[in-house]
Amino acid sequence: MEPLFFKPLYKSVIWGGNNISKEFKRNIEGDNIGESWEVSAHPSGLSIIENTEFSGESLLNLFNNEKIKQDIFGTNCLKMEKFPILIKFIDATQKLSIQVHPGNEYAKIHENDSGKTEVWYIMKCRDNAKIVYGFKNNVTPEGLCEAIDNIEENIKYVKVHKGDFISIPSGTIHAIMDGIILCEIQQSSDVTYRVYDWNRLDKNGRPRELHKQKAMDVINLCNDNKIYNYDKIESNINIYKTSFFNIDILRIKKQLNEVSNKKSFYVYIVLEGHGYIKSKNFFRKIQKGTTFLIPSCLGHYLLIGNMSLMKIYV
Repeated sequence: MEPLFFKPLYKSVIWGGNNISKEFKRNIEGDNIGESWEVSAHPSGLSIIENTEFSGESLLNLFNNEKIKQDIFGTNCLKMEKFPILIKFIDATQKLSIQVHPGNEYAKIHENDSGKTEVWYIMKCRDNAKIVYGFKNNVTPEGLCEAIDNIEENIKYVKVHKGDFISIPSGTIHAIMDGIILCEIQQSSDVTYRVYDWNRLDKNGRPRELHKQKAMDVINLCNDNKIYNYDKIESNINIYKTSFFNIDILRIKKQLNEVSNKKSFYVYIVLEGHGYIKSKNFFRKIQKGTTFLIPSCLGHYLLIGNMSLMKIYV
């Protein structure tokens, strides 16, 4: 068994650009690339394995293979019907729509999908970059419809910086504004309710579809989540722990000895720097933007170099 690497899946969108290619030194065909799906078993975009005996296989097929499911994904995943996470890089060259995601119960009934709680890690942003993060405090449930009709007056803007970690629970009204590159870790779901799109037209000259009623069904006005900055921390730390997934930040100066976990796979994302991943009979260079999965049965492995990584597990 070796660490698993995947072919990124690139998505062209109205608000995208070419910063993923520049930032992660990738040759990407096409214009307006706003998303790079790094790890996904969702039907909307499947990750394809590029190494090992599973080369050319989709992550979905691997997860559904009962013979190897425990060895690769761990005992915590045995009773899961679907691979639990989806990881993307997002290049917001222009601002995204103001949107909200449903929770599990609503999404299952209305969309036959999972809900979407997600988190963002700001990898790079321009000075004075900001996001939309909830409504102003004076918006009430009774006034929600009117607040949406006049949404630019009622949303709350928050400045963000490189290294910020932002939790976006389902039900939170939000939007990524222009000039931000981030890593998004989320439940495996592709359900988004668009509330407002800045009166923007698509490539055919038409307004993009809005989902006002469904958005009103799921919006939670009580979210008061804080933003934490981890850009300057030196030690390894757990930054997110929920029933959906967990996230650690690792700072490596020379090398870190690690061992796989029989309960869960690990997904690593290189946030800064470069180095190597080494295990028995395996050695590969990794750099900013590299994403890979450690199978639960791998055993001991080394992370070598000067780099910062995010570690995701369930």
